[in-house]
Amino acid sequence: LTNLDSRITEGDTIISIANDLCSVTESKTLYGGDMMTTTKIIKKMATKMSADIATFPDPRQREAIVTELLHGVVKTSSNLLDSSQLASWRDLTHKEQMRVATSLLVGLEENSFLLAETVIREKTVTHSVKNILLSVRVLELRNVGAEVFPAPGTVDQWGGGGGGSSVGGGNWIRLEREALMENSEGGLVRLVLVAFDRLEEILQVEAPNATRLINSKVISASLGKGRHIQLSDPVTICLRHIRTDNVTNPVCVFWDYTMSSWSEEGCRVESTNLTHTICKCDHLTNFAILMDVQATYLPPNHARALQVITYIGCIISVVCLILAIITFQLFRGLKSDRTTIHKNLCVCLLVAEVLFLAGIGQTDQAILCGVVAGLLHFFFLCAFAWMFLEGFQLYVMLIEVFEAEKSRIRWYYLFAYGAPLIIVAISCFIDPYSYGTDRYCWLRADNFFIFSFVGPVIAVILANLVFLSMAIYMMCRHANASVSMKSKEHSRLASARAWLRGAIVLVFLLGLTWTFGLLYLNEESVFMAYIFTVLNSLQGLFIFVFHCVQNEKVQKEYRKMLRRQPWLVKCLGCVGEASVSTSGSGSGSGSGSGKERRSSLYTGSNGNPSSHTHTHSHAHADAHGTSVGTHPLPPAPHQEHFF
Repeated sequence: LTNLDSRITEGDTIISIANDLCSVTESKTLYGGDMMTTTKIIKKMATKMSADIATFPDPRQREAIVTELLHGVVKTSSNLLDSSQLASWRDLTHKEQMRVATSLLVGLEENSFLLAETVIREKTVTHSVKNILLSVRVLELRNVGAEVFPAPGTVDQWGGGGGGSSVGGGNWIRLEREALMENSEGGLVRLVLVAFDRLEEILQVEAPNATRLINSKVISASLGKGRHIQLSDPVTICLRHIRTDNVTNPVCVFWDYTMSSWSEEGCRVESTNLTHTICKCDHLTNFAILMDVQATYLPPNHARALQVITYIGCIISVVCLILAIITFQLFRGLKSDRTTIHKNLCVCLLVAEVLFLAGIGQTDQAILCGVVAGLLHFFFLCAFAWMFLEGFQLYVMLIEVFEAEKSRIRWYYLFAYGAPLIIVAISCFIDPYSYGTDRYCWLRADNFFIFSFVGPVIAVILANLVFLSMAIYMMCRHANASVSMKSKEHSRLASARAWLRGAIVLVFLLGLTWTFGLLYLNEESVFMAYIFTVLNSLQGLFIFVFHCVQNEKVQKEYRKMLRRQPWLVKCLGCVGEASVSTSGSGSGSGSGSGKERRSSLYTGSNGNPSSHTHTHSHAHADAHGTSVGTHPLPPAPHQEHFF
């Protein structure tokens, strides 16, 4: 672009520069500074061409060259408005965006009027590209009538049609004959009309929590380059509302080139309904509709109930996740790839839950909100990555029933934290401003940025369903051959069945949680809010119950700990001998109270370590006063560390 800028002063042909500028803006992803440079080049080309055509004696040659220039400028302007360049606009501050957009509008208008002034007879030149529809009309006074743009029958994208009293035609502007006749020059009326697509996304109102938005396409009409012309007969503009829900109070506005902002001076609302607004303005420029955004608040009773559920549920979830992490970390007998996966899943969910609870609403601090959104993006992706590894490890376990297990934990760490880091880094590089919105510290959902989270999550859930389906198939196949299996293989398959149940429930729980979460953030439905809040609260509780409380191996580790620390039983006031007794200790010696019988596993009847005899067990005191059973709970056959 810098090279193109210098070529203008070096005397290169304007047409070749315009064509090259069009190619660059179409094929390259630009940065904010490139936007500024491009709009400056567009204005410079109009100035340079204005001087060059004065040397051409043939009017038809002048018209042909300027027409070709305008076509290149229109295509370049359309490229700048394309959705692929939206991130480039966001590289600029709001004030810079407004200045660059103003420069673009002025440059396009100058090139358009350059053609209008070159044409010496009645003629209409129309350029229609992806994001811009432009019409240059030169009218002889004897043929002047009311002008409507876009003309009836124009392509549907521009909603041309009508100019009648009905608003069903879409977006259009109508200039009355008297207004045109008053602004003739040399027996001709020169008129430039433009309809823009996506310009409204760039010219939005600035505010951290915007309560007003441009809710229509931008349509423009000019009767003279750079002239602010007052009309005796107002112009009529019909604009279709882009958004119809939760918006109200339409205001007709125009783009003030001097202030680089929207103004309602000289414009009024003629009529409005749910889908369209008709405006009357006494001057010409770029027009649009500004509307108030109605905040969609939950009813107070629902808001309070959801707040209570959220805090109680998240606290329960956080406590359960902490207990699960302590359990997986504390007991050496649980060390395995499987528990490592469980532990890291809990850590990621724990951090994400705390961040969600503390930071989701920090929208008043833009930088902090963006950081919170980025961290939530990373840790939730990590949680789903570890969930994927749950299914993968289960499948690997089943296909290696008859093989020696090889630890893959290093590769698991690399995948579970590396892949989310790459996704977040790329997302941040492409569009850092989509981390955090004016409503919540999460990812923007209105520009497809949310798919940097939704895409990987969908891929993980589908892949997990594939692995779990294959695991079910493998278990059924092994079950048919169970007669010839050894006890160790039976033990593995029994554990795999329990793990499979937990993995399936986890996939559906996390999947449903975020399905309803995304629906709530987009739809703000009370029903969605309750479902998401409840499911989000169940995650930590579910993991603790399925992977700790109902896990036989974890239960054995708890029993061992209680056996080594009898004071825990007294402190907790445990009831029932099943949690601390040996297998089969259904009857004890003596006829003391229940409390005496519970303590008899560890001490004598007098309270000191002694040799208290049971039917199936015998205990004695060690050197430190703790009791070590001579016949502790028998381990399951083959105390392997596969899980």
